[in-house]
Amino acid sequence: MEHQKIGFFGYILRLINWLLILSLLISYIAQWVSPEVFWVIAFFGLAFPILFVLNVLFLIHWIFRRRKFLIYPLIALMIGLPMLGRFFQVGSNSELISGGNNIKVLSYNVHVLDYYQSKYGGPGTARNQIIEKMQMEDADIYCMQEFYTKEKAGIDNVKLFKESLNTPYSFNSLYFPGSSTVQNVIFSKYPIKNSGLVGALQDAAGGVFADIEIDGIIVRVYSVHLESIKISSERNVLDKYKDLKSPAGQEVAKKQSITFVKKFKSAFAARAKQISVLKSHIANSPYPVIIVGDLNDTPSSYAYNQLRADLDDAFVQRGGGFGKTYIGKYPSFRIDNIFYDSQFSCKNYNTIQIELSDHYPISAEFSLD
Repeated sequence: MEHQKIGFFGYILRLINWLLILSLLISYIAQWVSPEVFWVIAFFGLAFPILFVLNVLFLIHWIFRRRKFLIYPLIALMIGLPMLGRFFQVGSNSELISGGNNIKVLSYNVHVLDYYQSKYGGPGTARNQIIEKMQMEDADIYCMQEFYTKEKAGIDNVKLFKESLNTPYSFNSLYFPGSSTVQNVIFSKYPIKNSGLVGALQDAAGGVFADIEIDGIIVRVYSVHLESIKISSERNVLDKYKDLKSPAGQEVAKKQSITFVKKFKSAFAARAKQISVLKSHIANSPYPVIIVGDLNDTPSSYAYNQLRADLDDAFVQRGGGFGKTYIGKYPSFRIDNIFYDSQFSCKNYNTIQIELSDHYPISAEFSLD
C-alpha cells in the first residue's frame, strides 16, 4: 500500500499531522483539568472543533494518497466522537407531549435588552420585540441573564415582563459587583417557594436559583451566567486598525494578542471557581434540578464537563444540527445550555432563531412524571 517514496514534503506533512493529533488528544483531556491548575490546556479545549476538522482533512488526504499513516488520525478522531456529539446532533429527537405534569423552560441572555449598543433597534425596540417573541414561546419558566431591570425613563422591566409573559412569580438578583441594574432573573408561572444567589457577589456569583412548585412537585431551577472573557474592546481595536501588516499595526496586534491571552486566562480561572461553588450548591439541593444559562464556554470545556457530570444535556438528548447559541464573532458555538436531573424526561429542545441579542434563546420541555 505504502510503496511510494515519501519524500521531504511527505515527512513535513506527517510532522504537522502528528502535532495536530497530539493537540486533539490534549483537547480531550482539557475537559477534566481545572484551569486553576493548568490554564494553558483550556485553550486546547477551546480549539477542539478546529483541531477535529483539521485532522479530518488530513485523514481524507491520507486516504486519497493511499497511505497507511491514515490509521493515526483515524484513531484520534474515533476517540473524540463522543465529544463531537456535544457540538452536533443529526436530525431532531423531539417527542410529542401529551398530558401529565409537563413544563417548558426557556433560557435567554438578553444582552441588557440592547440598552447600550442599540444594535437591535435600541432599548425600547429590542425589549418590546423580545417580549413579543417570548409571548409566542409561552414557556412556564423564563430564565434571563444580563437583564436590564430599570431604565432611566423609570420603566421597571421586571414588572413589565411579568405582566407581559403572564408570569406572576419572579426572582432577580445582582450576580457581579459594580452594577445595580443588570441582573439575573427567573420568571415563573408557578409559585416560587424559595430563591437565592449562588455564591458570593464580591466573587462574581455564578447564578441564581428558585425552588418552584409545579402541581405539588418542587423543582429547583438554576439560571447561571459564568464569567465572560470581555474582549470586545480589543476586537474593536483590531477591527478599526486598517493596516495590521505595517510595523505600527503589528505592534498593535501584538499588544492586543497579549491582552487576549490574559483575559482568556482570567476568565478560565474565574469560571472554574464559579463551577466549584455551583456544583457544591447543586449537590446540597433537596429537590431535582434544572440548570440553564450562559456558560461562556464551549461543550469541550472544563466548565461544561463539570456541570454535566451528573446531569443530562437537553441538546444532546433532543437537539439537532450544530445548535450554536452565540451569534457574536467568537466563539460561534453553543455556550448556552440546559442540563437536568435524570428523573426528568426531556421531550424536546429548540434553539430559537431570533436575533435580538448576541445570543439565541433556547428552550426545552420536560415531563415530570
